[in-house]
Amino acid sequence: MKFQDITKTVREWIGPAWSVLRETLNLSGTENRKKVQLILNIVIIVLINVVGLTMNFRCDLTRNDTYSLSDKSREIVSNLKENLKIKVLFSKDMPAQHTAIFRYLKDLLEEYDYYANEYFSYEIIDDKDLEKAAADYGIRPVQSQELDKDQVKVRRTYMGLVIQQSDVVEKIEAITEPTGLEYNITSLIEKMSSKIDGLLSLKEPIKVMLYMDSALAALPIDGIDTLKEKVAAAVDKCNAGNYDKLRFEFIDPSVDKNASVTADLYGVPRLKWKAGQDRSGKFIPAGDASFGIVLKLNNRAAIIDISIAPTITGRNVITGLDQLEDRINNSVGTMVSSNPRIGYITGHGEVELNDQQSPQGGAILRQVLSDVYDVQEIDLAAGDIPADLGLVIVNGPRKAYTDQEAYKIDQFLMKGKAALFFLDSFNEISLGGQNMMGQQPVVVPVDTGLDGLLRAYGVIVNKNIVLDSSCARGNVNGAIKEFYHVPMIRKAGFDQENVVSKYLKGLAMIKVSSVDIDTAAAKRLKLSHATLVSSSDESWQMAGQVNFNPFFMMPPENEKEMARYGLAVLVAGKFDSFYKGRAVPGPAAGGKMEAAETITVQKLEKTVPSGTTKIIVVGSSEITRSYFLMNAKRIISSALSDPNDQDKIFANGFFIHSMADYLLGNVYIPEMSSKSLDYNPLDVSSDGTKLALKAVNIAGVPLLVILAGLLIWKRRSRRKKSIQERFAREVHHG
Repeated sequence: MKFQDITKTVREWIGPAWSVLRETLNLSGTENRKKVQLILNIVIIVLINVVGLTMNFRCDLTRNDTYSLSDKSREIVSNLKENLKIKVLFSKDMPAQHTAIFRYLKDLLEEYDYYANEYFSYEIIDDKDLEKAAADYGIRPVQSQELDKDQVKVRRTYMGLVIQQSDVVEKIEAITEPTGLEYNITSLIEKMSSKIDGLLSLKEPIKVMLYMDSALAALPIDGIDTLKEKVAAAVDKCNAGNYDKLRFEFIDPSVDKNASVTADLYGVPRLKWKAGQDRSGKFIPAGDASFGIVLKLNNRAAIIDISIAPTITGRNVITGLDQLEDRINNSVGTMVSSNPRIGYITGHGEVELNDQQSPQGGAILRQVLSDVYDVQEIDLAAGDIPADLGLVIVNGPRKAYTDQEAYKIDQFLMKGKAALFFLDSFNEISLGGQNMMGQQPVVVPVDTGLDGLLRAYGVIVNKNIVLDSSCARGNVNGAIKEFYHVPMIRKAGFDQENVVSKYLKGLAMIKVSSVDIDTAAAKRLKLSHATLVSSSDESWQMAGQVNFNPFFMMPPENEKEMARYGLAVLVAGKFDSFYKGRAVPGPAAGGKMEAAETITVQKLEKTVPSGTTKIIVVGSSEITRSYFLMNAKRIISSALSDPNDQDKIFANGFFIHSMADYLLGNVYIPEMSSKSLDYNPLDVSSDGTKLALKAVNIAGVPLLVILAGLLIWKRRSRRKKSIQERFAREVHHG
């Protein structure tokens, strides 16, 4: 519709008022039409702006909807039942690298406010009130570096966020990157609501028990005489934000003999000391004592570790009291919230979740999953898998599962549940003194006892190690060496249709075996399947005698031996039991399995809304171990064009979390967590493609400009000639 048509419509809509307006302004007549049109234009522009303010829509054109809220976030803030306020504690004068984070946070909060109901609000704390507010909420400043006039300056800046609902407070102390910011905010809001409901429903208080033997008071430890009062004060302060549901108890195991037993049951650490003298010269005999803080609610307990450590001046101080109130609040939230639970199977040499000291442990794995899920260890030899679990994890077993244990996993899956398998085909055993000339580690095959079970579900874990030309590189004895057994997976190696892998930009694997899908079995059972992660096309297998020394790994001379291999696969559907028509295994006796009578095990009815069983199998457990989750970025940083992008590329923790999310039905979490993973690596191209692109950039663009100029010159010449011919004809006829 033309602008003149719009003005005509508006004039007809105004009706009689238009005549009055003309007479009042004395704008009738031909000479005043331009003035009338100008006034109409102004009125229309004002009306369009008014309509735009009340009837607007938003369009996010980013590939990952970075600036839009997910459906889950919209649902949560639109259904708030109590006032919730977010306070932003950001310094006004921040280094340039943090300014973009603040803008992104502000845009997100505007989105929350747009979709939320009347109970939501947010506030950006003014700079003059910032320090006081930060002190009130326990937000500490972040040390930031900036380059100013060829000098590196260190500045203290606040980059925190506080969420408050009723008396409950949650916070993010330092928002140093935008990645996953929406997920962090939404999960905290959801956690607060769950915590409030849990606290209000408690029929008895949560006990905060300080286990401290009286013998410790005689030791030369700074602050030991006031520790009881400090912990009691922290509990009192926490009560203000936990509906007065906490009760402090001081327990001295030297007085209460039963306390030593309960302390051991809860896992309270024991301090040991040698004989010596106190500061007054009095003799102190050697001894040991329980020392720690336990939170107890019904049958659930949580440990807050505190310990004694010497300083460089020789004094002994209590460690672990830093941010004690926050640690208590977090433990309370974990205990009362109804977080989904994950079963973690133990008893076969699996990765130890509670091993915080060994780099081969799984403490960081637990940390990765515990933001949303409660991870519960399960011993299949002692009992069945709890029925309220939705997912079990089998992570790097070194001993074979018995038939009875495999049967329990099978029957768990037959109920429509899910399982995540991290399985190794080989185990590297260190014999000590390994070096180029010394004794090398021994690599032995691993028998998990689960091959038959998985094969029945259409999954095959091969006895090989996948080596890849697209791999990590590092400095070895002054030379850059390829670590072919550490494949670096890029975009082409991810299934772009599945929520587990579609948001990944890159991943690092290590000592990984290829995993195949038995398509015949999957077709027979009508199972859906997908290869979530694959190696590059320049991959090959190491089978038979396996050696993880990078100097013994070389690409094959024949390129035909290279291919793409699946490293992580997904199978879903209504499975048939592995034990259907077979003998159901009974309990072990005398080291041998006894089979019960042969019966036909029918697949159990579904118990989850989707009605499908889902399993994911990954050909390596090494990616879950603490050393790799911590150091993968450092190990492969030499292969990156920009080491600052390591967190965005090799999102191993994100990958593990996404698999658990998908298997438990929380498909919205990967989407939210991936937002602002804005590193987009270029696809690897051949030398011919690179040369062609360079030629287009160097010569193609100038040639296009020249061609466009010639076309315009030619068109003008024709037009000029046409005009000359027309005027020549007019002169001739005249």
